[in-house]
Amino acid sequence: MLRLSIRLITFAALGGALLTGIAGLFGWRPWDASSTALALVAAIAGIPADRWAAAAEQRRQMLSALGRELDKNREVLADPRFFPERQGQSLVYPRLMLSAVDTTFISGVLGGQRDQALLRALLDWRNAAEDVNRRLDITELRLCLVEEIDMGDLVALRLMTVLPDGPFAYAAECLGHLEKTLELDADVPAWRRGLRS
Repeated sequence: MLRLSIRLITFAALGGALLTGIAGLFGWRPWDASSTALALVAAIAGIPADRWAAAAEQRRQMLSALGRELDKNREVLADPRFFPERQGQSLVYPRLMLSAVDTTFISGVLGGQRDQALLRALLDWRNAAEDVNRRLDITELRLCLVEEIDMGDLVALRLMTVLPDGPFAYAAECLGHLEKTLELDADVPAWRRGLRS
């Protein structure tokens, strides 16, 4: 909406400059100054403002995508296949999604001083999720390749999913911290985000 209004103001100033410029061609010389002024307003205000609005829109879309992905990851962490009573079965475990997080880093939408806490939370979450996904890969391979499942492997798998200081708990903690950081960022109006230290 902001981007559209900036474009409308810019085009209105350009249209006004065009009309006053045409009027100036037909002998109404007092319109030359206003034509030049309107063209300058459109050029000076329109282009940078449109770029700013586009960056704000990209940021909003990225934060929205991150929020949706985090909701899905919360569901993955609560999946019944990770419950201790289901361990020992040859299952394919769901993986934590990281595509929106990776896209956020690649795009460069987040940056500067105001996004440092969010970037730190994203990095922590990404590392924890990759650790869980890697452990799940190894666990699936071990459970599917051996002829007889060793009870020690089952105990290790149970501990991984239920220990309060295990990788699943750490991933859930990082996910919660990232969600809180996103909520705090969403509660701050765009015009004040740059004022935060």
